[in-house]
Amino acid sequence: MISYWADFPGMTEAIEKVSGIIRDASASNNLVISERISGLLDGNGKMLRPGFLLIAAGFGKTGDKHYQLAAALEMLHMATLVHDDVIDDSPLRRGLPTLHTLFGRREAVLIGDFLLSRCFLLAADYTSPRNALNLARIIATICTMEIEQNRDRFRSNISLRGYLRKITGKSALLFSLACFVGAYEANAPKVVCEKLRRAGYNVGIAFQIIDDILDYSGDEGLVRKPLGRDIAAGLVTLPLICALPLDTSGSLQKIFSQNTFSPDDSEEITALVRKSGGIEAAGKFAALYTNRALREIGLLPPGKQRDMLEALVRRLLIREG
Repeated sequence: MISYWADFPGMTEAIEKVSGIIRDASASNNLVISERISGLLDGNGKMLRPGFLLIAAGFGKTGDKHYQLAAALEMLHMATLVHDDVIDDSPLRRGLPTLHTLFGRREAVLIGDFLLSRCFLLAADYTSPRNALNLARIIATICTMEIEQNRDRFRSNISLRGYLRKITGKSALLFSLACFVGAYEANAPKVVCEKLRRAGYNVGIAFQIIDDILDYSGDEGLVRKPLGRDIAAGLVTLPLICALPLDTSGSLQKIFSQNTFSPDDSEEITALVRKSGGIEAAGKFAALYTNRALREIGLLPPGKQRDMLEALVRRLLIREG
């Protein structure tokens, strides 16, 4: 969804350039691979992580390598989405049928693996050894958090701390890396790099919390994926964690009295989370982390880059899909 960037000067062209690099980097003599990845690129993603990387690079001296690195980061993100959809058996992504729904789980996993390999090729050519290592560590963390999330399905005794740990690995680290790498590879001052890293982390936490809220309360047409999928898949996210102590009827506690629940309980759980105020309570956490990000951004050098970053973060806070 390149139109998402229309209000940010120069970003539409920059994102189009990144998209072209991804197409070139993922080109293959195998027609199946090329067609599948082309379909993913046409799926109207906002390409947020490349956008954050390129805006952060503007705090230093932007070069061609930043577009390559932005492409590598988006390919990593695309790979994780493909694998997530297989694990969660999600039928839709961005309003379109998921890859495994169309072509089978085996082929989808292999396409995800192919994207990861091309991501590393780009990173090896265009980033410093430090950030190549950071990228490898993030992939390991993402895999670890996916394993933990799968292990914890249909368990109700998930703490706030445990939830935040999971979404740090699944979402926040990529945003944090995008902001840090963009500035670091542009030779921005160290203090600027660190503020951007912290801002990216807080944005990533808030972004994921909002995404989890929308699974309970969003408009399916805007969110572009089926609502209620998280709880039906056994995933305990922040709205439910917040709702449990707020449920004065005792109905939620009754469902979770054995520290587990079943897919058949999902509709009742969703209704109880909405009724108890779990969505509003989770929204306060999203606002908290977004405000922390804005505070870090406010300490950056004034100018066009800071203004764009702040505008982007504010748009994400009130996003509907």
